[in-house]
Amino acid sequence: MLLAPNGTVLQLNQPAQLLFGSAAAGHTLLQATHLPQLDELLTQALATRAPADRHLQINGQPHHAFVALAGAAGEHGAVLLVQDLTELERLGRARRDFVANISHELRTPITSIRLIADTLRHLPDLDSQRQHSLLEKIAIETEALGQLSGELLDLAQIESGQVQPSYELVAVRDLLATVYQRLQALAHGKALHVQIEASPALHVRTDPLLLERTLVNLLHNAIKFTPAGGTITLLARVEEPRLLLGVIDGGNGIPP
Repeated sequence: MLLAPNGTVLQLNQPAQLLFGSAAAGHTLLQATHLPQLDELLTQALATRAPADRHLQINGQPHHAFVALAGAAGEHGAVLLVQDLTELERLGRARRDFVANISHELRTPITSIRLIADTLRHLPDLDSQRQHSLLEKIAIETEALGQLSGELLDLAQIESGQVQPSYELVAVRDLLATVYQRLQALAHGKALHVQIEASPALHVRTDPLLLERTLVNLLHNAIKFTPAGGTITLLARVEEPRLLLGVIDGGNGIPP
């Protein structure tokens, strides 16, 4: 939004017109926006001869407003920028929730491994069957830790822009088998039956590492939420012109 030295709105771009109305031009900033906070922000910038910014609510949504002066003292007017922060704040909350959930989930396998290690240390005369059972539980919890740390690494790489796809022809059934093998211990720990439904002849050109990460995350969630003794299906089939990949489980799912 372009403003005259006296605060009159000279010009608005299309997003500003959607926010404040196309008839705002020719009116004072306060008349155009009905927001005293913006008028105060402009007054502050002109009084201090320096850019000014603040957060405020517009139509119930969080926004960030910034005023830059045109000329050393604003003698040529000013520019008002208003940014909708709704999506940024939603992403911030999602990130905080993700980190909180990961932190909570890390605590469970770490505690389990510590208890099993204490058992093995203080009861050295356990029979071999009992020892094998405890070691199997350590393997399961270690796999869970590896999965969680992998999710954190994936998040860091995505946010830093380091994820660069590398495409090659991939045998889909073999890829699904690899995904299952990575989480086989977790599935066995809940007595889950994991079946693969994909033709050996099915191939797709994709980044195998990125696709494997995605499917591992989906299968990990399926194992987590499927009741013990249940069945999970790794599915791949052609639905022209696309390839459909799915992880079907018996969990509660996500509410609509």
